[in-house]
Amino acid sequence: MNVLVYLENIEGKFKKSTYEVVSYAAAIAKQTGGTLTAVSIGNVAESTLAEIGKYGATKILTIQQDNLNSFVNQAYASLIAKAANSVNATVVVLSNTFTGKGLAPRVAVKLNAGLVDGALELPTFDGTNMTVKRGAFSGKAFANVNLTSAIKVITLSPNAYQINDLGTSASIEAFSETANANDFKT
Repeated sequence: MNVLVYLENIEGKFKKSTYEVVSYAAAIAKQTGGTLTAVSIGNVAESTLAEIGKYGATKILTIQQDNLNSFVNQAYASLIAKAANSVNATVVVLSNTFTGKGLAPRVAVKLNAGLVDGALELPTFDGTNMTVKRGAFSGKAFANVNLTSAIKVITLSPNAYQINDLGTSASIEAFSETANANDFKT
């Protein structure tokens, strides 16, 4: 299963949760025998993007357009879905931050995917389905959610997975897809 991870940035810099989600997505790709591609939207320096390769991404798709410098849920979700389709990703991983919580449901709808938010550990995989452990009842309990859809969208809770520097590298490619004008309407 190929995996796509969204690299959330703030003014061109990655937070700790971004490195956690890349490490998590790399572990899923390894577990399922797929590859990990990352997608970055916004102006991020190439040296900062290249650093993501150390955590398991083999390719980084970068989208740098003037109309995407400010976060727009629908436009970002459209581009993430297009990136997922372009690399035949069957798992899409985002951080369970404010941004990720806004993007994940939209991406799931665009990909006709199952969604689990707030994952707490690496999912179990039986060859087709994934079972993801997430918090429930304000963190007082846990739920194991079985994803049976062909495409799966998972958001990882911050501080739920350790950052793993694998010492690998990634190629960086410009992603030429654009969002529709309707994606920018409020």
